Amino acid sequence: MPPMRNGRYLASFAPGFERHVAELLARSLGAVSKLSVSSGLAAFDYAGDLIDPEKLVFCNNLFLVLREWETSSLAFSSLVKMAADRSDARLWSTALAALSGGTFRVRFSRENQFESVDRRVTEQAERLVAAACRARPDRENPGAEFWFIRRRENVSYFAVRLTKKRAADKYLKPGELRPEVAELLTALARLTPDDRVLLDPFAGHGSIPDRLFRDRKGAVVYAVDSDPALASQIARRFSGNSRVRARAGNALNLDWIADGSVDAIVTDPPWGDWAGDTYRGERSIPALYRGMLAEFDRLLSARGRAVVLTGAKAEFELAVSESPFARSRDSEGFRTDILVNGKKCAAYVIAVEKGALNGEN
Repeated sequence: MPPMRNGRYLASFAPGFERHVAELLARSLGAVSKLSVSSGLAAFDYAGDLIDPEKLVFCNNLFLVLREWETSSLAFSSLVKMAADRSDARLWSTALAALSGGTFRVRFSRENQFESVDRRVTEQAERLVAAACRARPDRENPGAEFWFIRRRENVSYFAVRLTKKRAADKYLKPGELRPEVAELLTALARLTPDDRVLLDPFAGHGSIPDRLFRDRKGAVVYAVDSDPALASQIARRFSGNSRVRARAGNALNLDWIADGSVDAIVTDPPWGDWAGDTYRGERSIPALYRGMLAEFDRLLSARGRAVVLTGAKAEFELAVSESPFARSRDSEGFRTDILVNGKKCAAYVIAVEKGALNGEN
């Protein structure tokens, strides 16, 4: 990324994690200013070089703001006309540096949905960017994207997307948890320097163990999956690093892990009918969750906690109410409703003691 001091940014993330964004930004960037957080979007100033999107793992997209308006009532045609003011040459030169291959496209978003606009409006916006950045429009395979964004919070933006174009089906395997969601779940666990042993008993392709490994340096991470092929895949991924210990196993019976030895569990168990060979006699989700929580109770230390992502919310909450974690249901932060790949689900934080759940000493 090219050097730049003091910029205005937009960062989008999975809706539901709004109350955690300030902490995540501080951890990733240090100090930010003029922070405002709305549904799935954070706007903030950062006094430093142009932000590398890889620093904000929890974000879906990162934008550099070129223009900002305190209104959302203006039509896109009006925003395009007002965006023609290119008095801030520094921002436009940064936008030019963000281009790959000298091509771009313009997109229009209203309340998180792409919107079609009159052809003449699109062409006017393309002429604006082409003249300012000496680039050519390419609507099919652009090197960069310029977005006009209207939000229901009575604000609009003209911004260049810094996140590189990527298709989830090309870099994620079927069923693999997106890294930004894994990072948000890990943030809910509130890892501390005292956490020495971490666990994901439904590790799948390893997205959560990867974040646990990165976010808590020095801790041992157990990555368990009932599928030996997936467990072997994770072992190869962390080959040569003794801190990640991948193993095929039954999440309901991890008897090789000592009682009370795990400080935090972060996991994404099955949400639907579970018919895996490991649980042939326990195919129902309620039965799976009851057994899972019983094993969590055995494994977690006195101050331990668990973060569980599921779309089977009613089944999980019933299982919690019938478990030693029942008091967690009355604690602030127990349930965070989110969307993952367009599916309604929730991230739950549970602990035997309320202090562990609320992060008290």
